[in-house]
Amino acid sequence: MKTTRQRAILSLIATRPVHSQEELAQLLEAQGYEVTQATVSRDVKELGLVKVPLKNGNGAGTQFKYVEPGFGRTYESRLHRVIADLVRNVNGSANQIVLRTPPGSAMLVASAIDESGWKEIIGTLGGDDTVLVILDDAGHLPVVKQRFEDMRSENPL
Repeated sequence: MKTTRQRAILSLIATRPVHSQEELAQLLEAQGYEVTQATVSRDVKELGLVKVPLKNGNGAGTQFKYVEPGFGRTYESRLHRVIADLVRNVNGSANQIVLRTPPGSAMLVASAIDESGWKEIIGTLGGDDTVLVILDDAGHLPVVKQRFEDMRSENPL
């Protein structure tokens, strides 16, 4: 049950911003998990989740969200910056994601993705303004696509 719950946590934080342990507990309960604050706190610690700042355009202060371990490593920060700055559109089908960039930027984006070492990604092909990301399994498409979308909508680290 613990392993399944922790996989659910990783899926949740990859597909939407989760701002607090309380919110995470509510999302888990909505999926049928019986959790306490102590359980969620222990899972967050065991998974090594960290909080990173979100862009907040309303001037009300900085908000945060949980991310997977390693998100703050240098190459992850580079990937985050590159995606936020250069990716204009994200589309996916089956086990492939297509990222659209300004002309001349696709190779930079492809290189940053390759460096990231995401286990779900087999490889990339970068052209002039398009990157093709090939996934190891079509089941990973929603999570990986959402990661790219989240990076596009946030300030780089």
